[in-house]
Amino acid sequence: MRSKEELKAAVCAAIDQQSEQIIGLGEAIMDQPELGFKEEQTARRVRESFADLGLQYERELALTGVKARLKGKQLGPTVALMGELDALIVPDHPRADPATGAAHACGHNAQIAGMVGAAYGLVEAGVSEELAGEIAFFAVPAEEYVEIDYRLGLVEEGKIAFLGGKPELVELGHFDDVDMAVMIHTKSSVQNEGAVGIARSSNGFLAKNVRFIGRAAHAGGAPEKGINALSAATLALSAIDAQRETFRDQDCVRVHPIITKGGDLVNIIPAEVRLETYVRARTTEAMLDASHKVDRALRGAA
Repeated sequence: MRSKEELKAAVCAAIDQQSEQIIGLGEAIMDQPELGFKEEQTARRVRESFADLGLQYERELALTGVKARLKGKQLGPTVALMGELDALIVPDHPRADPATGAAHACGHNAQIAGMVGAAYGLVEAGVSEELAGEIAFFAVPAEEYVEIDYRLGLVEEGKIAFLGGKPELVELGHFDDVDMAVMIHTKSSVQNEGAVGIARSSNGFLAKNVRFIGRAAHAGGAPEKGINALSAATLALSAIDAQRETFRDQDCVRVHPIITKGGDLVNIIPAEVRLETYVRARTTEAMLDASHKVDRALRGAA
């Protein structure tokens, strides 16, 4: 039986031997970014990699997820190595999809390449012969919380129950056989380029999708007959900003709303305005406190 250091060396050597293919996978995914619950081509690339390794896999989990397993010779825990399939919407990104605005500005292409690279190393180094337990290689969909209206449509169609990929996978039971899950994530830092760190925790968030309903009227001819939903929304944003000084630094609260619909025509008093925001914080208590303050600002403005 090989020692732990010998196993590590064998895995690293196998990864190095496949480095060109692993990097190529990450670059190919970078050049074909797809948004959450639509990651058909990205999932296909993952399946092809698993098939190349001779791994059995499940597909179309939470619509597009892919899960393969490497079983050891002895009983033990199941550890999931995860990678996220989806991209963000960043139209100005130099490698954005011109049709959708999708771009891998959050580095999920590197996550998938890293997860698949680990699979290459572990399989080709023959680790399963000396493994107690199992390794699940899990490509998960829809980490980014975007295109909310589209996802709400999927809920109405009965295709999903949750708006995010991991909650949906939990609901479907695909983590029931997992004892521990780990993943990597790139960080936007030029100061420590090439460095690797181990994070202790991340902020959770609550998402809000808000509609302000007013009454349309001609903005030039009869504005007094309208009820301006945009005025209510901008008042809500100001009220949220007024709450920022109440957030404690140690709670790492972040609230960052955007208006996704500001009206229909410039000469019509806006009858419907839509706003989205996240409320992030270091602890559940702080997140719920900030969420309550944001809700109060939204209702007060309406």
